[in-house]
Amino acid sequence: MSDVILDSQTSYLHNFLEPYEFFINSLITRLTDFVYNSSTNDVANCILEIIQDSSDADLVFVLGDRGQENWLVKAQSNLAEDIEPDTDIETFKSIILPILSDKSVFHPGHHGSYKIYETKKGIVKALVLIPLQSSQKTEVIVVCGFKQDSYLLEDAFGRILSSFYQACQKIPLHPALVEATIIDDLKIDFGFVSASLHQKRFQLFCERLQRMIVFFEPVLHLDSEDLFISGWEALARNPDSLTAPSDLFAAAELWRHDFMVELDRYFLIVATKTYLEARQKAKQNRSHEIVPLSVNVYPESLMQTAYFETVRHIIKDKVISPRNLILEVSEKADFPHYKDGVRLKYPLKIFKNRLLEYVRKFQIKFAIDDFGVGYSSVSRLAGLNPCHVKIDREILHHQPCDIIIRFVHELVGANNLNPSNVIVEGVDEASPISLQRLKELGVNYIQGHIVGKPEPEIYRLSLEKAEFLRKLLLSNQSL
Repeated sequence: MSDVILDSQTSYLHNFLEPYEFFINSLITRLTDFVYNSSTNDVANCILEIIQDSSDADLVFVLGDRGQENWLVKAQSNLAEDIEPDTDIETFKSIILPILSDKSVFHPGHHGSYKIYETKKGIVKALVLIPLQSSQKTEVIVVCGFKQDSYLLEDAFGRILSSFYQACQKIPLHPALVEATIIDDLKIDFGFVSASLHQKRFQLFCERLQRMIVFFEPVLHLDSEDLFISGWEALARNPDSLTAPSDLFAAAELWRHDFMVELDRYFLIVATKTYLEARQKAKQNRSHEIVPLSVNVYPESLMQTAYFETVRHIIKDKVISPRNLILEVSEKADFPHYKDGVRLKYPLKIFKNRLLEYVRKFQIKFAIDDFGVGYSSVSRLAGLNPCHVKIDREILHHQPCDIIIRFVHELVGANNLNPSNVIVEGVDEASPISLQRLKELGVNYIQGHIVGKPEPEIYRLSLEKAEFLRKLLLSNQSL
């Protein structure tokens, strides 16, 4: 009999970033206090003071290269109170300037370098030089006065400070976005972060999601004798700038898994609820007045039980009718290779079966978005039976775009789909192809600013807009 006792519990290996969690928290806590309590406009020097306090350093300053190795102090913190008398910034510059021309300081494989030096009293300390690699001009953060055995003398410290300093240059200054940037950069550079940093990033992501709002962009049925809005696409927007929340999409694609699912779940809930409210406000409540709503979703989210259950609840609660819900699957993302943490042996086949399960259980429809870019292929299109296919707006600016549009029509038809259900996105006044030419190519639906910009309300096509579009349809001039 074996004497080995098996424990079903496992523990994660310690992550090298764990010691830096307190340091990151210190930076963000001090930054938050500064943003909400300070009345000074001297942001640059205050950011360096935050770095100095969190690092327990003697002095922090930024050097900018004015050319020909002429370095200028652009900003600096105050000298620490316990620093040796007669020490000033010139003392540190005399140590630093001789090595700034050394290529090792700006080595692309490192986020900084350090130098050991001796004070006038014979105390051995270290200073760290951190190049700001993404800056248009050559700049270096210098942090002076570390103990020579400090745990901060590692590459991660340089990455954290570089991210912190550069994120703080954005206006307006949001501590939560700065913290998110730091963790994202650590993930990008090192591949993994500690479990608690991952959890913190997910928390920041969810809080950021709560601020997202939804606008609607119309899809136009393109026929001079029968122009009407045939559907709406739900689009995520920042509440302050009314622009797309690109940081949310970037974070979801960086961290994937629970981030993607949470983004798609929340967006689906808010989009369908907002659409219901917009329809009620526009007094479009009769069944024949209601047109379908398209909501974007990552392929990976569709495989997860959490998203499936969200669709179930929305249909059950009658937030939207199944016949009016279209989930648009982006071609910019690859098919998922996992389902609820288990690796799939035949991803494409299982993905198609998963979509069929949605259709059987909920009677909703699927569409393909962004066709023509990313992972677009015949194999992905075949067998998915989408209710429509959207040609990505980038295709319009490829020459000759009409050949590409004709090819997509032929491809859609060859896969037993309805070629008339191809939607061309991004049509606006700057598009190099006319509405008449699009119609000649068999395009029956368009979407873009030429029809209407994204707005919080939904509406019927006005007589003025219809007449404007009708004239364009009958003209062979480019938009």
